[in-house]
Amino acid sequence: MSKSNPRIENPCKKFITWKGDKGHFVYYDKETEKEVIMPLPVYFVWLDELATITGYCKKHDCGIYSNEVRKTTEEILRVKTFKGGESITGIYADIKDSIIALGGSFTKSVYVMLVGENVTPELVNFKFHGSAFSGWLEKKFNPDECTTGILSFREETNGNINYKVPVFQAFKLSPDTDQLAFSMDIELQEYLKEYKALQPEKETPKIETVEEIQANGQWVKESRKQVSAPEFSDLPWEYQEKKDPVDPYAKKDVLPY
Repeated sequence: MSKSNPRIENPCKKFITWKGDKGHFVYYDKETEKEVIMPLPVYFVWLDELATITGYCKKHDCGIYSNEVRKTTEEILRVKTFKGGESITGIYADIKDSIIALGGSFTKSVYVMLVGENVTPELVNFKFHGSAFSGWLEKKFNPDECTTGILSFREETNGNINYKVPVFQAFKLSPDTDQLAFSMDIELQEYLKEYKALQPEKETPKIETVEEIQANGQWVKESRKQVSAPEFSDLPWEYQEKKDPVDPYAKKDVLPY
């Protein structure tokens, strides 16, 4: 970092979290200095995801945060409280109990392109933890192959605590939208490349089990490629609908807007 080579800032326009007690997403607006509600439905195109730690520390009455890593079995997590006073460093499996005792929880930091009817596509970040993380793990599709939508949630109970779990659904992804996401991901990867270069997190690589790979939400992903347009798309602002019994996306739900 220098005057002629400044560190690039995180390109995300919003940092969004799930309110499990309310059943909606929220983000903090820096201009108004207020929390803004994002009601359902919410649609996005997945770009990338890392692991991090978030939470609330009762002892210091403040939030908990950490760096973001791709592989929790290889990279060092540095967990801290916003007011200082606490610091936990190590591989996730080794410091998991200490993180929980502090008030932290495992979180998926998911970078996406936000889309939807009357929505200008923009790069945003979702922090999925708690019930949102559970819902993200339960999805039965690869988010790199579709548009992801959250139209509803289901009610769950744990003892005396009632909470809501977002339900993730797969929708058709048009070539134009995928190409726009490709361009947005290039900007994101430039930032992540510099971000990761500043953090000496690597330790001796460890072999991950299938269960660990699934838990970490890691997808075997090639670089995005421009794809040819399908004969139709259910995104009403991009294509006129046509019937095609051999449509490769036929099993996916239809976007309702």
